[in-house]
Amino acid sequence: MKDTIDLLDYEIYPLIQKKSDIAFPEFGFIRKNNGWEATKGEIKGEKAKGHLYHYDNTLFCFKNHKTGEVITLWSYIQTSKGLSKQETLLELARLANVTLPRLKGYSEVKAVIARKRAKILEIALDFCKTQLWIGEGKKTLKYLMDRGYSEEEIKSMELGFFPSQKNVETYLLKKDYNKNDIYSMGLNTRGFGTTHKVVIPYRDPVGRLKGFTVRAIKDEVKPKYLNSSKLRRDTLFNLNAARGEKDLIVVESYLDALISTLRGIRGVVAIGGSSITEKQLETATRYGAKRFILAFDNDKSGRDGTERSLDLIKKQRLKTYVVTLPEGYDPDDLMREKGVDAFKKDIKEARSGVKWKAKRILMKHDLETDRGRDDAIEEALVYEETIIDPSGSKDFIDTITVDMEIPSQILESKIKDYHKKKAQERLISRSKRLFREGLRIAEEGKIGSLREFINKNLIVLKRESEYRIKRYGFKELERDIIETPEGLRTGYKRIDSIIRIPQEAITIVAGRPSHGKTTFLFNLLLNMIEEYPEKTFAFFSYEENKRKIGLKLLNILSGKVIDEKQNNLKQIEYYIKGGNNSIPEIERGKERFEDLVESGRLLISDEPFYVDKLNDILAYLKEKYKTLGAVFIDYFQKVKIKRKFNTRQLEIQKISEQILETAKSLSLPIILGAQVNREVKSLRDLTLDKLREAGDLEQDASLILGLYNNAMERTEEDKDEEKNPVVDLNLIILKNRDGIVNENIDLFFNTPILTISDEPPKQEGWS
Repeated sequence: MKDTIDLLDYEIYPLIQKKSDIAFPEFGFIRKNNGWEATKGEIKGEKAKGHLYHYDNTLFCFKNHKTGEVITLWSYIQTSKGLSKQETLLELARLANVTLPRLKGYSEVKAVIARKRAKILEIALDFCKTQLWIGEGKKTLKYLMDRGYSEEEIKSMELGFFPSQKNVETYLLKKDYNKNDIYSMGLNTRGFGTTHKVVIPYRDPVGRLKGFTVRAIKDEVKPKYLNSSKLRRDTLFNLNAARGEKDLIVVESYLDALISTLRGIRGVVAIGGSSITEKQLETATRYGAKRFILAFDNDKSGRDGTERSLDLIKKQRLKTYVVTLPEGYDPDDLMREKGVDAFKKDIKEARSGVKWKAKRILMKHDLETDRGRDDAIEEALVYEETIIDPSGSKDFIDTITVDMEIPSQILESKIKDYHKKKAQERLISRSKRLFREGLRIAEEGKIGSLREFINKNLIVLKRESEYRIKRYGFKELERDIIETPEGLRTGYKRIDSIIRIPQEAITIVAGRPSHGKTTFLFNLLLNMIEEYPEKTFAFFSYEENKRKIGLKLLNILSGKVIDEKQNNLKQIEYYIKGGNNSIPEIERGKERFEDLVESGRLLISDEPFYVDKLNDILAYLKEKYKTLGAVFIDYFQKVKIKRKFNTRQLEIQKISEQILETAKSLSLPIILGAQVNREVKSLRDLTLDKLREAGDLEQDASLILGLYNNAMERTEEDKDEEKNPVVDLNLIILKNRDGIVNENIDLFFNTPILTISDEPPKQEGWS
């Protein structure tokens, strides 16, 4: 759970600061140095125009540089809009475009105290910086210059001299701060001003002063660094200078981080300890860090710290690299003796964390002896199992096998056996725990709960015993990309320019009853048959019998308007019953229909199969027709399942899961018709949540197309028959995992011949 003050100071306020001109149009802000100048507006009744209202990155406030008045951003938002604390927080988050997580409550009192403390620390720092250049401070200044720092670099690093606790306290008392204020800073830490003199400011990620770190100038003094007692090192040192960098170069020493940054190396931060901490890692990733390049001292302590840090960062699935400095050097020493380019070169040549770890393991053991080699391999097996990234695992194995001069197949075989052994151990351990838990339930006499417990956990145990992570690198990715067929074209140019029917997925065509849903499926079916002459397509109807399906398909294939009053189907039926053969268009339609069925390219079924049986049939068809292109099912809500469920929603959910699993396992596009609620009275009402009895259907589908027939809606409302045989049909992309959504495409529906086109009609019967 995040702290509200941290969220405001570290995330929300800095984001608002960048766009103050947009966030506060009432002031007409223009850029002025590091802040903003108001050209209009007022605060507390005082005209702002002509006064510099500066959004301060440390105090997060508006400051009138004419009167000296300071107003915090929180207070301005709360008072100007009359908001509660919760409403103020929501408004600030809106201005910053930040989604609020779960938060601890905001306290204005705590915020004021934190900012006051930061201000006192800044005043104390200014005092210490001046002391470095006079009196006793010159001895500390000489120490810094002997390290190779120039006067300008020392000033830029904001280094200072801590004369004594009494001197600092006396100075702050003269600045009208009391002893409680001074004590709250934690500068009364033992050693400050006696053994430790070099003052180093420790800032948070947005640059606000958190406290001081003071360094000893004599190497024999241990520890080298002391921190002010109130300082929490939950932030990587110098992160404020590296904020936004994706690559962080992590060093041990604060001075190493400061001087590296000054000399042109970006993203250098310090741990200020022996290894990185979870909190430091969390804060760094929150501010955009993706990869960590560890450049610790090349001594035993540094190598141990590198190892611990790698293990911690690896758990977060983040990339790591390790800089190998010359033995006995830290970055500061290296730059002083060999120049900054030497450090840059070492950074550039950093090896991946897993490769460094592999060499680290081998260094621990005597590879000249059989026992040492066995111990090295055993440690390598244990570590490899913890590597989540398959490419990292390969790098690790390659490094071990090359350095040990053994064939990679030998180690890979050992790793495979080790994984199997550990998986069996975990399975046995889990089985024992489940057995104890099942025995407890049985002893309590809860037979129903016991049966449910056994059924549930048997599935889990079976999956665990079979599950194995396989390597998935670029070669596997390349193979899948090449072998995965593209989505199917619909045969409509305007639709195909935006979407394709996805493979191995569910597509839904949804509409109100009588709005053209089934007709669109028929047209889509015949379009795909034309687009893909080598493929077979199947149509399963749960609503109409084969006679009606065949008659409608023949009507579309013929394209002949016999009766413009929409009795075309009946007229074709009479034509066939009478044994006629006088209309060429219908005769060609009959031949085309027969050819599609005889060639096995069109399969039609009107059997109301249960979903379990349907899935078996689809598996059979996929095996028989190797070129099965797609399956149409009209319509989804009529598909049933044999099992009984407490609610219709659960039933729909299970049916949807099974159909999706079939689409994936058979690598098959499945196109479902679905009805939307009758409450959809306009195009605007056609939304995803209107899928009738949808359950998880909407979630499982990759593509959802909505159809709306405004002419049909008018006919229902006016209780009058639609006069124009050609009506507009709206198709909306309601969901599309692979592209754009909410696109509205106009189609033209010739109702007598059931033909849907995406181009204005030209042939006979269109008007």
